[in-house]
Amino acid sequence: MDWMIEGLLQGTQFQTLYNRKIEALRQEYHLRKIDIDILYFLYKSGEHNTSKDISSLNLFNKGHISQSVDRMAKQKLIYTVQDAEDRRCMHLMLTDTAAEIIAQVTELRKQMYNIILKGVTEEEREVLLQVSQKVNRNIRNALCSSKLPQ
Repeated sequence: MDWMIEGLLQGTQFQTLYNRKIEALRQEYHLRKIDIDILYFLYKSGEHNTSKDISSLNLFNKGHISQSVDRMAKQKLIYTVQDAEDRRCMHLMLTDTAAEIIAQVTELRKQMYNIILKGVTEEEREVLLQVSQKVNRNIRNALCSSKLPQ
């Protein structure tokens, strides 16, 4: 496979750019990358806002999620609300302070996408979206099938 496609699929250059973009924000608010990622996930996830929902993405292990949630709760960036139907389930809610951080992260992500999609036409963006959806579906299916005994 072409090394450029492999690099894109692995996301190494994307992650390097993202890490550079959020570094000042991380330092200002004393956050780790996982904290910012979880805050952004909670912002985008709607009612899917539990640690289990975050874990289902397979991006972080449960221990890292738990540590991050505890850390951000102490920083008053998130708080928990017990589910009305299942008392064992805790929803993670964002505070106003977190909303300020998310606004900055959203702007940084917008800048980043403008950088990486510079010169890419609308038609090319649509093709990229369609191909990305297929690749993500294939990865998700492979992950699900690999969990089954063989």
